[in-house]
Amino acid sequence: MNPVAYNPTIKTLHWLMALLIIGLWVLGQVMGELPKGDFRGQVFGWHKELGVVILILVSLRLAWRLGAGVPALPDTMQGRERTAAHAGHILLYVLMILLPIDGILLSQSGGRAVMLAGWQLPTLIGKNEGLHEVFEAAHGIMAWGLAILLLGHVGAALRHHYILRDNVLTRMLPGRD
Repeated sequence: MNPVAYNPTIKTLHWLMALLIIGLWVLGQVMGELPKGDFRGQVFGWHKELGVVILILVSLRLAWRLGAGVPALPDTMQGRERTAAHAGHILLYVLMILLPIDGILLSQSGGRAVMLAGWQLPTLIGKNEGLHEVFEAAHGIMAWGLAILLLGHVGAALRHHYILRDNVLTRMLPGRD
């Protein structure tokens, strides 16, 4: 089933997640440079909590996408471009799921809890310095991979809007059908 336009709920989730992901990425780049202390601990807590929120939102979005379908790509998109669009979306979803999971495991393997709205998430892994280093490296690689992929996603949307002049971008804009 392929709707003609994105549902307003999906559009809202898309733009909310875009803002959260950009904010989390920026926060992730600066939080390690903060001086040790309470404020730094709070920033790390916010980063982890918002990462869990992203995991919940992407799960809802993916369930909606699988159930309701998405608008078909324009007929003018053929071959490699169509394949790249599908592969890009799959990679975006994979990274939006794996990054928060890795972040949870990163915190827990470092002996730190992950909270959401005052509730502690179940402990999936105990403190383990070796695994902590693996999760930390993976988190950085995936964060940069997601940033690069998102730049490509934005670039492709702008190309469709300004060069190809099709509806790929406008069908995701708020208030548009």
